[in-house]
Amino acid sequence: MMKKITLLLFTLLTVFSCTACGQARSESMGELMKRAGLNTVMGMGTVFLVLILISIIIYLLGFIGKAQNKGPAAAEAAPEKPAEPLVMETPAEPEDLTDDFELVAVIAAAITASEGVPADRLVVRSIRRKASPNQWKNV
Repeated sequence: MMKKITLLLFTLLTVFSCTACGQARSESMGELMKRAGLNTVMGMGTVFLVLILISIIIYLLGFIGKAQNKGPAAAEAAPEKPAEPLVMETPAEPEDLTDDFELVAVIAAAITASEGVPADRLVVRSIRRKASPNQWKNV
């Protein structure tokens, strides 16, 4: 019984699909499948050709960017005389940062301003150093 219902539905769908597409009833199932296969190949071929064209355009945009950067920048970037190397002056005495009470006062003032509490109510509970310098391991 189930086979008869399935065969009937398949026949009805085939007839309706052939008439809806304007196909003549005289075409065999093989001819219909051949036409469907050609439509599939043409559609996929068109998609791949457009993708190849887009990738070529993107590749060529890299050359346009290099040409724009190279043109005006080359004329301006050529210095007439070599620049003197920069020399940083080191202070006579190295600065001692271990007793930096000004930095502590600035940080405490920033915390009290953001939290809205007086500075005498701030308490440092603990100070821990992170074991890993890589922050992604802590995520």
